[in-house]
Amino acid sequence: MALLGACGNDGGGGNPLVAAVGQMAKSAVSQERKGAAGAARPIKPAGREELEAYGKPVLRVKAQALGQDALLTIADTKADVVTWTAQGQANFSLRNGVLIQTRGLGADLMSADAPALAQLKGAASYQRIYYFLGPDDAGTRRTYDCAAVVVGAERVEILGKSHGVTHVTETCTRPNGKVTNDYWIEGNTVRKSRQWASNGVGYLEFEKVID
Repeated sequence: MALLGACGNDGGGGNPLVAAVGQMAKSAVSQERKGAAGAARPIKPAGREELEAYGKPVLRVKAQALGQDALLTIADTKADVVTWTAQGQANFSLRNGVLIQTRGLGADLMSADAPALAQLKGAASYQRIYYFLGPDDAGTRRTYDCAAVVVGAERVEILGKSHGVTHVTETCTRPNGKVTNDYWIEGNTVRKSRQWASNGVGYLEFEKVID
């Protein structure tokens, strides 16, 4: 899928997100940048200094099942829900770092009743509900019984910068299924996470690169 093909729409022009598409647009960009001999020129990813100079928050998303890796910028903010976009082609909505919606991935998560950050940090028990659309556009609902467990203090490295975080694991079960999400929380920021989106998309990995 090339739906996350690039992270920026100014065609370059000093936008480091265009230079940082990395593996996300490997196929598409390789075709566009082939030289006379037909060999694709490598893309130099942007570094932290370039992204910080860009002056906007940056979120990285990786979808192993889709073979995708992209840097995202903010498309919209409403209260504590931030919607991040990859060139307007795919959107990811997170409430305080917890995934509640995707668009543009095909097998999208339409919405979710998800835990608050305080519940995760407080090792609470609760119900989580996922909503999807089936092949016939009929809505489906999956309800899980969940429990958050504080694993402990760790350090994670995000694009060359080390962060002290608290690792929290969320285990959600129902009679015929299980989902396990992981969060690495720094203060009130989910610095890194691995969150399930849907059967078709699988798990999404997020890294908050620039605040």
